[in-house]
Amino acid sequence: MRRLSIALLSIVGVLLCPGYSSWVSAQHGNKPVDWKKELQKAQDHIERNPKSSFWHNQAGIAYDALGDAQNAERELTLAAKLDSTNPIGYYALYAFYQRKGTLTQQRQVLLTALDNDSLNPLGHFELGGVLEKEGYLTASLKEYRTAKSLVSEVKGREYSDGRGNPYEIEVVKTEVDKCIDRVAKLIASKGRKD
Repeated sequence: MRRLSIALLSIVGVLLCPGYSSWVSAQHGNKPVDWKKELQKAQDHIERNPKSSFWHNQAGIAYDALGDAQNAERELTLAAKLDSTNPIGYYALYAFYQRKGTLTQQRQVLLTALDNDSLNPLGHFELGGVLEKEGYLTASLKEYRTAKSLVSEVKGREYSDGRGNPYEIEVVKTEVDKCIDRVAKLIASKGRKD
């Protein structure tokens, strides 16, 4: 199995694995990533293997970093479809939609990612946040509680899915109780169950 490239980790990692940003800098010797070169490299690989989910994902991330949202979304969506059982493609697409602020799309791709790996505490935590923003408080509370339960079973700072994709979960460990308390109080103050 191909390891995630530095480019993928730098974009998805900033959102899902904040600790990786320093790892990416260390791998590049604290030099900024040349996104035009990364895009060209991805395009060269796509030309040789047009059905490579990995390289379409890389192209999408590079387009996004270069500010080309239309091509970024196209490539990230294609990457997820080409390897539809790999949750990381959906999390990359989620990160893109999160930056765009499109909650419905964020929810949809998170649900798909969790269909592929229902044990990811970070996925449930992020879905809880999206549902909270959308006003689905009872569903949000359920997701936060699921994240808390799942993260308690993970030793260390990372969760790895069945495909070997790593997700830093420290944010879940440190924030989930606050999220649960906040949403439970909101539900109680509104006297509703959604």
